Amino acid sequence: MPASVKDVAALAGVSSSTVSNYLNHPHVLGAASRERVRAAIEELGFVPNESARQLRAGSSKTLALILLDAWLPYFHELSRGVEDVAREGGWSLFFSNSNRDETLERRNIDMFEAHRVQGIVIYPLGDVLPRLEELADRGIRSVVVGPIEASRQVASVLFDDRGGGRLAGEHLLSLGRRRILFLGSEAVSQSNDRLAGLHEAASGTDATISVIDVAHLATEDGLRAGERIIAMPVDERPDAVFAANDLVALGVLTQLLRHGIRVPEDVALIGFDDVAQAHQGVVPLTSVRQPGYEIGRAAGTALLQQLADPSSPPPATTPFPAELIVRESTIGR
Repeated sequence: MPASVKDVAALAGVSSSTVSNYLNHPHVLGAASRERVRAAIEELGFVPNESARQLRAGSSKTLALILLDAWLPYFHELSRGVEDVAREGGWSLFFSNSNRDETLERRNIDMFEAHRVQGIVIYPLGDVLPRLEELADRGIRSVVVGPIEASRQVASVLFDDRGGGRLAGEHLLSLGRRRILFLGSEAVSQSNDRLAGLHEAASGTDATISVIDVAHLATEDGLRAGERIIAMPVDERPDAVFAANDLVALGVLTQLLRHGIRVPEDVALIGFDDVAQAHQGVVPLTSVRQPGYEIGRAAGTALLQQLADPSSPPPATTPFPAELIVRESTIGR
């Protein structure tokens, strides 16, 4: 059994409060008392319970990261960015996954409040701003990755999703594609912004845009959407598909190639995020690059800035611009 504060106190011949002062306020102890406690700690191999100490103090040197869907590759990169900033600043970081469930998202926020984290980075599904502003009143600061209403208490880090959708649409139109199918999730605001950008690009043209809602933006959703495309009459099939993320696009690509539909000759294909898998397939995927790692670092930095100066308003951040990475799924070899 690990040694306790009482064990240290008994061996050092001092009170438990003296050991507590040694751990938290060593300057109040005399040199002799400090040395006795130090020697007892070393002999017993005592390790302080940092979590308990911080909870007693009413705060902790910890941050939290709440992800929309931790299984998606984009969030792996975003997590690394937040984690690296936290580590560099001497903070611990808790992770949780809301799994596209607003109830679970609310529970995650409540859980981290109970653990008395000092700050939260969140990529939300629902409208979490009122709850985060409540936390700010209690000293817990937050950064939302994504769009929010203007707030004097909560910061946000943005990516130009609408601009990314516009770039994808303009590229497809420049290639002569006119029957464009969008695959996205109505439940995710960023997906809706990408679709809005696509509509902007097609405005005033003779292009038509159809939409299939996919539940989880996973590869399996892309495979199912690919089956629906294959089942369409040839003259009604889209000549271009724009997917709200790369995993969906790769699922579509797999299904089309299995059934002899050529990419890009028959169907041009664009994804979003530019994850590593995008350029590793049989047909490298054209994608809108979203720099997850850099966005994560920006979110972590904005959070630490607030914690360093709680009286200041949330730092303003410039939205990350979209960049289209053109590969063989739209232009061929």
